[in-house]
Amino acid sequence: AFCLLAALFDRINDDAVTIDLIQSLVSAVEQSNVTVQQESGSVHNKIGMLCALYNLMSGSSEKCWILGRILHLAAFDKSSSETSILELLPDRKSALGTLLEGRNLERMLAGFGELSVENERALYGIASKVVGKLAQVCKGKGLEEEAVSAESSKQRFLLKMLATYENVSDVDAEARSAARDAAIGAISNPVSLFAEQRCIMSLPPVVALKSEDAPLYALLEIFQQGKLEDFQSFTKSNDLSVYEDQINEEDAIRNIRLLSLCSLATEHEEIPYDAIASTLQVDEDDVESWVIAAVSSGLVSAKMDQLQRVVMVEKCAVRRFGIEQWKILQERLNVWKKNVKGVLDGLKQKQSQA
Repeated sequence: AFCLLAALFDRINDDAVTIDLIQSLVSAVEQSNVTVQQESGSVHNKIGMLCALYNLMSGSSEKCWILGRILHLAAFDKSSSETSILELLPDRKSALGTLLEGRNLERMLAGFGELSVENERALYGIASKVVGKLAQVCKGKGLEEEAVSAESSKQRFLLKMLATYENVSDVDAEARSAARDAAIGAISNPVSLFAEQRCIMSLPPVVALKSEDAPLYALLEIFQQGKLEDFQSFTKSNDLSVYEDQINEEDAIRNIRLLSLCSLATEHEEIPYDAIASTLQVDEDDVESWVIAAVSSGLVSAKMDQLQRVVMVEKCAVRRFGIEQWKILQERLNVWKKNVKGVLDGLKQKQSQA
């Protein structure tokens, strides 16, 4: 009966009426008071009904909105349990878990065709809350690795949501809250999503933090561009305990050391052990372990000369690319150009002597 009713929606010519009816039907399913012991009231049954409605719809906007409600049901329905929420983990092979993995949701949205910014924003916002709930459940169950993965997915969806705002003047309360969560996420875990978070400072809702939460914005800026000495200067004048439930100071120090080493590798092709020890404020005997950690994280590709006690940088991630970085690139290109000229001059000289 439900499917027959839903199938009639496509026969209605008035889009506004169709949307109102769809929303009323979805609301009725969500607010069902049937107890969890009864099959028709379980979260799986509700999701099944909304999936049927989703498959019967032809409009992109309607499908996007229903998909958001399906995701919300999976994590926040009154009959949802920790067991049902854990089914959203990628290794459980559920359809919704697979959808929330990697860039699958982004690919699905691309397949919808034309979608409004509001549709995309709402769906990414719901997805971030759903995987955030999943991360909480994983932590409660002692599934630390799965919790970290879910937190990374939450951060990715938050960034996608925030990217839908084009101007600071468009930033609303929801965006401000999401920007704060994204900033804390980028500070807590600046390495695993390094590439995705590199442009976080340019997102309008994050730019708005500068006037609304200046200390948090300043801390985020340090983890995007600064070094250990900048972090230490910040902690002298600001209390990190404000974020104690979300930012672990010990982890923050470790991460800023890795990022400081990354910045150092950007500035020099060969780095003496003592320079690394000074920048990271560690003993020279610990330098090699920090280099190995930076290489393992993917931030740096380098080799160590233990006899000369230098680190030879092959390549590294670029934390920022401004005027200073253009100058460094220009200097390196000039050196390369000079070296190539020397090789060519040598070849010409040999040819003239032959």
